[in-house]
Order: sequence, then structure tokens, then C-alpha cells
Amino acid sequence: MSNNVIIDFHYLRNTNKGFGQYCLNLAQHLQHEEFSDLNLTYYVPKQWRKHFGNSVNYKTYYSFHKHFNFIKNYDIFHGITHLSKIEPTNSSNTKFVYTIHDAIFSLFEREDESTKIRYKQLQEKIDKSSALVYISDFTKQNIQNKFNIPEHTKEYTIYNGNPFEGLKPVKSKHFSFRYLLSVGEFRGYKNQDKLIPMLKYLDKDIKLIFIGKCSKEKKDEINKLANSNDVLDRVIIKGIVSEKEKIELYSNALALLHPSLAEGFGLPVVEAMTFGIPVIISNKTSLPEVGGNVAYYMEHYNPEYMADIVKEALNQFQQNPKERAMKLISQAEKFSWRKSAKQYLQVYRDI
Repeated sequence: MSNNVIIDFHYLRNTNKGFGQYCLNLAQHLQHEEFSDLNLTYYVPKQWRKHFGNSVNYKTYYSFHKHFNFIKNYDIFHGITHLSKIEPTNSSNTKFVYTIHDAIFSLFEREDESTKIRYKQLQEKIDKSSALVYISDFTKQNIQNKFNIPEHTKEYTIYNGNPFEGLKPVKSKHFSFRYLLSVGEFRGYKNQDKLIPMLKYLDKDIKLIFIGKCSKEKKDEINKLANSNDVLDRVIIKGIVSEKEKIELYSNALALLHPSLAEGFGLPVVEAMTFGIPVIISNKTSLPEVGGNVAYYMEHYNPEYMADIVKEALNQFQQNPKERAMKLISQAEKFSWRKSAKQYLQVYRDI
């Protein structure tokens, strides 16, 4: 008898955000795999019904569902994030699978009420899980160190896939100048501010482009910092860009800079390597898993030290750009949504 599996893809309501993109990629790739031994149901917003073909079933998500239990009579429920408030209740026969993308709040020594609530909520999800999926070994180790995992709960690491898998660099006359690229929403732990004072130790024709969500207050703060370091004319804050422009920016950049202090995975690193550009990243949390032995790592954030790492990376890359680009592309190819989809199907079978 086939197991009935429902997968919570309601975050498709906004594919401009991380969870929306995760749902879109996983849903697209699961449908192409062989799963005759499973009955898959996609729990999706109304406009996404039938979008993924006829090999899966559909259940429609409505916003009021968070207040009522509309998910019943399934053998397995997969919450693609532990943060979701929509799931079966009073379902003693349902097995729960949760994907844990990160627990950034647990990496910092805080004892405020908000942090305590987050610990409690995540532990409650863990307690009733039959399986936990982590998107990196670092996230797995962090959860194991900070939370109590039931003996019966199976644990897996399934890396995120690469949304740009197989794409080739795209040359653009709009980005023909020399620039370094930083990708990601401006948050304190992303550490982008440290790139500004570093810039003055690099060649004066090198600019720094930031893409990702940035509030007006943060933009003003970055510009003020750039002005005080006499690099205001070299800093470009583009904010959120289209996928087309993002690909062009990766393709024509000298390198990606990613000095983040805390990551559950590190998708910008995979994306950048796809286009064969050097990646200069923090040696913290999950990033070494993603960058492997082809990335350049920053151990601390002294501006001159960071500039030296950038110079070393650019100089070494220019000595043999084709060979080094191929190594970067090969590292990016280790992260595949098709592989991830196959692994998730195996999780459903295992439990």
C-alpha cells in the first residue's frame, strides 16, 4: 500500500523569497522522479494547482488554514520549514518530516524572551518529528548540540540544489567595469559592512556592488560609512534585482565576497561558482561545506587583511583562469535539485 505524503508548499505564495524559491525548485524536481510507491500531494496556493503536472495530487492552501486543521488523513506530512504554522493537528497516525534550514538565533548567546520562545517552538517540532532534514552538516551539528533529538527520529543532510545549474556566463555591456559582488539581504550577521573599509585598500577602479533587500535606513548607513572611508563613488547598492540581472552581475564580477558570520547553507556561493568566478568567503558555520577547497577563506575581518585575501584570489585566478573557473564550476555541480529530490523521496520511504 502506498504512503500518502503531503508536502507543504504554501510558501509558493511569494517566490521572491527564499522559502518560495525552495518550494518552487523542490516541487519542480520531485515531479520528474519515479515515485510509484508513494502518493504525493502538493499543498499549494490556488494559482499553483496543476502547475506541476498530473503525476502529483493537489490540495489548495488558503490563508485562513492557519487557524483550522485542513490537513487530514495523510501518512506523512513534510514541513519544508519548521517555522510554518500550518500542519496537521490531532493526527496520531501522521509522521512528521521537517526541513531545518538554520537556527541562527541559537548561534548567539542571547537569553531574551524572543529567543526562549524560538527555542521552545523548535523543540516542540523536533519532539514530534519522525525525520529531520538539515540543509548542511553544520546545521545538523548545531541542532544536535542545542536541542534534544528523540531516539526514534531519523536525521538526514540534504543540501540545497542550485537554481542556476547548467547556465553559462552572460556578458553584458552594462557591467563592463571592474567590480566585486556581495549578494544577500542586509542583516547584522551577514557582516556586509566590513567590506566598505576594505575597499580603500584595493585598486581605485574596483567598485563594490551590493544586491539584496536593503532598507532606506541601512542604505543611508552604508553610504555614510563609504563616505567616511572615501569610497562613496565606488559603492553601488542595487537592492533587489531580477534573475536576469543577477545572472549578468555574477557573470561579469571579478569575485563574490561573502563575509557572513552565520549561514545555514550559503546559496550565493553556489550561484557564483556556477559562473566560474572566485568566491572569497567567511570560514564560519556552513560556508566551508559549500566552498570546499576552491574558495578563499577569511578568518577575520581586518580591512587590510581582507584586501590581501582579495588580491591573492584575483592574482591566482588570472594565472590560469580557465582551469580555475572549471574547478569552481565543478564544485557548484555538487549541488543539484535533482539529487535533492531523490534524497527526499528516500526519506519518505525510510519512515
